[in-house]
Amino acid sequence: MSGNVLIPIIIVVVLILFVAIARFFRNKTANYDERQLLARNAAYKSSFFFLLIYCSACGLLHIFEVRWADTAIQMFLGVIISFLLFIALCIMKDAYFSNSTKRNVYSIIFFFWFGINGLGHLLLYIIRGEALWQNGELTENFIYLVSSVCFLALGILSVIKIVLEKRGAEK
Repeated sequence: MSGNVLIPIIIVVVLILFVAIARFFRNKTANYDERQLLARNAAYKSSFFFLLIYCSACGLLHIFEVRWADTAIQMFLGVIISFLLFIALCIMKDAYFSNSTKRNVYSIIFFFWFGINGLGHLLLYIIRGEALWQNGELTENFIYLVSSVCFLALGILSVIKIVLEKRGAEK
């Protein structure tokens, strides 16, 4: 990986560690009912099997020497898509958001912020003249496109879900 991609990865890892440590020392847990826990388990299962199928397909493409991206980029894209599939399934089955509206708003802000941040990085690389496709393979910049589109879609899905829940509660 080039140096301009390594620095954001280090920042994200440090941020994730900070949030994990902060959450570890905080004893509050979300209130999920049994239906939500079952829906989350089904979403875990679906995203896990998606990742298995994706990795198998990438492995078969590699065996037949079909190169569409570097192996690291292929696997990272698979993890991103599998993770976002889990979140999307949880949101659609009403198993992602807890009873805390504050947490729900923070999640939506995070989705939109991460999506816009990814688009900003992508535009910066495009302005610099770097391509998404080079020598017949996807470049690292494609990860920014996929992650930003997925996170923006999660933000939109979250807002739609909350609006539909509010309309249902009013009726």
